[in-house]
Formats: sequence, structure tokens, C-alpha cells
Amino acid sequence: MDEYLSSEGRRLKNECEKFMDRINPTLYNYTERAEFPYHLIAEIKALGITGMDVPKNFGGQGLSTFDAVACMYELARKDASVATFWLLHHSLGLYTVQKLAQEELRTRILTQCIPLNKVLAWGLTEPEHGSNASGIQSSAKKVEGGYLLNGRKRWIGNATFSDYICVWARNEAEQEKIQCFLL
Repeated sequence: MDEYLSSEGRRLKNECEKFMDRINPTLYNYTERAEFPYHLIAEIKALGITGMDVPKNFGGQGLSTFDAVACMYELARKDASVATFWLLHHSLGLYTVQKLAQEELRTRILTQCIPLNKVLAWGLTEPEHGSNASGIQSSAKKVEGGYLLNGRKRWIGNATFSDYICVWARNEAEQEKIQCFLL
């Protein structure tokens, strides 16, 4: 795999591997207690792997998605919870904000979340339809000052400790178009 990585991607992948090798012995206790090791967020921040494949003009590193996936692989190889945290924040959260948010909001959120000063969560899954986006029943109604969201979500990764949540719902004002609302 390394031959397909940029030199910086290879360096970051190797740093992820060393990080996971170092913390791996401590992760079993968290798994047994069904807890996330929150203290590791600061260490993940120090790795510098968030925003890897976000373009430089948005404050990212401008590396390839393949570089980012190589780091994801190293995280997941040792622990699913650490990998899931990063995947939800980086690959789902940052990507959604980068691609869909209005300019002012995109700038504000990305500058806070790329350096992991703030954490993103992502809420799509619903009890009746799972992660089938076309089956979303949650709704968003335009009201004074913003939107009123109504519905039920399940398995919103990072939700218990996030600063922002990307929530998917049908916008009543846009002919039930499925849109992301940043809370």
C-alpha cells in the first residue's frame, strides 16, 4: 500500500501505526466497560490526521483520500472505537460540511473542527429505516430563527460528546428534499 501514498501520507500512516501500538494495551478495559477513551482525542489531535484530504483552501492538508484511508486502516486495525470516532468526525462530518455548508458556516466549522478543537457527529440512521437515506422520516420545518427538527435518530456516532451534529432530515419548505442540518 505504501507505494500509493504521498511521502506525507506515509509519514502519517506510520505515526498512526506507532500510536495504536502504544495505546493498544490500554484499550481492552475501555471495550469491556463499553466506554470511549476520551482522553485520546488530544493525542489524535497531536497526530495531525484530521483534515488530511480536505483541500488546502478549506484549511485542510490537501492530501489524497488514499492517504487518509491508510491512516484509517491503521486506527481500525487495532481498535474499532478509535477508528469510528475518527471516521465520523473526519470522513463523514468534515466532508459533509466541506461539500454542503454555506461559505460562512463552512469556514467557521472547518477552522474549529479540522484541528480537533471541536468535534463533529453525524446523524442519519433512524429506527424504522436504518441507514437507508431514502427512507428518512425526520422532518425540518422553517420557523422564525431557523428550523424545527422533528423525528427520531439512532446510533449518532460521537453524539454524546460532540460540539456539532450533522442531522439529516426532509425539508418541508423544499418539497421534502433530504438535507443536512448542522446543530
